[in-house]
Amino acid sequence: MSKNIFKILLLFLTLVLFACEKKEDKVSENTESIQTKFPTYTKAEYVMACMASNQNTPEYLHKCSCSIDYIESQMSYDEYINAETLMSLRQIEGEKSLLFKASPNAKEIFTNLQNILAEAEMECF
Repeated sequence: MSKNIFKILLLFLTLVLFACEKKEDKVSENTESIQTKFPTYTKAEYVMACMASNQNTPEYLHKCSCSIDYIESQMSYDEYINAETLMSLRQIEGEKSLLFKASPNAKEIFTNLQNILAEAEMECF
């Protein structure tokens, strides 16, 4: 009798363990999809900077909003933050910025962002 109870308990624990693993996979998938969306403040910051460097008109509000939406469709939020950080670090003068200008990874990130920005400009402006 006790062997049967032990087997049933072992089977129950195994099922619970597998059910928990499936649930964790679904949670991590949902978290990934959330992280690909740009936060509203990031979009607003981009649009405000874009409008400030152009004319502060409703026409440019539309164009700049279109531009950040295009960028969002082409890269994840993490990629965008990495690229923006790299762009800022490339502006440092002197030897300190060489790592951010000369490394193959930095060049690839920079080129990718420049291409996406050019595509966004062609699409929206």
